[in-house]
Amino acid sequence: MKALILVGGYGTRLRPLTLSVPKPLVEFCNKPILLHQVEALVKAGVDHVVLAVSYMSELLEREMRVQEQRLGIRISLSHEKEPLGTAGPLALARDLLNDDSEPFFVLNSDVICDFPFKDLLQFHRNHGKEGTIVDPTAQIGENCTIGPNVTIGAGVVVEDGVRIKRCTVLKGSRVRSHSWLESCIVGWSSSVGQWVRMENVTVLGEDVIVNDELYLNGANVLPHKSINESVPEPRIIM
Repeated sequence: MKALILVGGYGTRLRPLTLSVPKPLVEFCNKPILLHQVEALVKAGVDHVVLAVSYMSELLEREMRVQEQRLGIRISLSHEKEPLGTAGPLALARDLLNDDSEPFFVLNSDVICDFPFKDLLQFHRNHGKEGTIVDPTAQIGENCTIGPNVTIGAGVVVEDGVRIKRCTVLKGSRVRSHSWLESCIVGWSSSVGQWVRMENVTVLGEDVIVNDELYLNGANVLPHKSINESVPEPRIIM
């Protein structure tokens, strides 16, 4: 299994330290930030790490060759000749990432946390096997199907039997049991009732309440509204 780590930034907020070393090699708890990530990935079963490099790539390569031998894994470098943002390095490294059908991790190099990679992988395999981003503070109920292409924000609660695909559910929202969401955005601190169906780019603003057993088709709902009846045709609810 593989992982792509984005390590091409200039680390301007850590200057003057990053005038000497790239940010991923700055030490956190006496260990380079990047090494915390690589070791956690190895524990999760990753055996090939791809680094999307740019700034001070020679220092990164020198350090990673040492760790490659120590950890018994393969580390490859994908060189950006100019800044490519977040998605650009994925495209640049596609030949390294797509030589098999296994999923792969993608992460920024300056993140420090408990790295629940095994849990993320299991969740991903059980919920569609496409792009899935679930905040570790979110709660997912039983018998849910999440994905493909779903982002679940911090503190979100998804109750039992929910189906979500091609959606973003923002921080603090709740989707109650047995609802079905496709191609939607659920705004911050909103609530979707039981047995609700939402589709066709329905967008809920902040703090919207959708009551039980309703159908929303392409509805755009302004903040702080309560929806008590179905919206069968696309429209703005003010």
